[in-house]
Amino acid sequence: MKKIAIEIGVMKVASSTKRALADALKQMMEVKPIAKITVKDLVEICNVNRQTFYYHFDDVYDLLEWVFEEDANRVLPKEVIYEQWQDDVLIFFKYLNDNASFAMNVYHSDSRLYMLKYLKTRLESCIRSFADIVSEGMNIDKQDYDFVIEFYSNGIIGLIAQWMDLNMQMPKVMTKERLLRVLEDSVENMLARFQNPTK
Repeated sequence: MKKIAIEIGVMKVASSTKRALADALKQMMEVKPIAKITVKDLVEICNVNRQTFYYHFDDVYDLLEWVFEEDANRVLPKEVIYEQWQDDVLIFFKYLNDNASFAMNVYHSDSRLYMLKYLKTRLESCIRSFADIVSEGMNIDKQDYDFVIEFYSNGIIGLIAQWMDLNMQMPKVMTKERLLRVLEDSVENMLARFQNPTK
């Protein structure tokens, strides 16, 4: 029992150290671009040594990716609720907007592709969870089914990238209402076009 208690204590300390480094990074990102933040900056804020940092992370970008994943995992859905799936998709835009300084800093760093790939994976999971429901009973080849998922997730990621390229200012034609109208019944209709005739 004593050994288990010690291990749990070590895990809590490790977790709180990682969280402290994460908070320090976010704090620094309010005033500095990620490329100019050093390990020295972070360990000084947290009052830990460099060895402690490197025990948890390879470099500042490794910490950045951990922070992004931790935050996103708390907020972004992995699957959607059938009746509100379009709103669940819009949560991705809301999360990025609510964390604008952090998100834009990541987007304009060497971790940009990682960020977009991570968001796309989460979007694919959401769209797939909805498509699994609406395609029930349809006879669709797996490659066609996967293509539809890929089509929609790439389309939304493209909008996110364009939005971030414009410093989170959507073009006037790109409204929430139009996006919701495009999404309404569209996945169902697209899947239906790939349905094989029953024999």
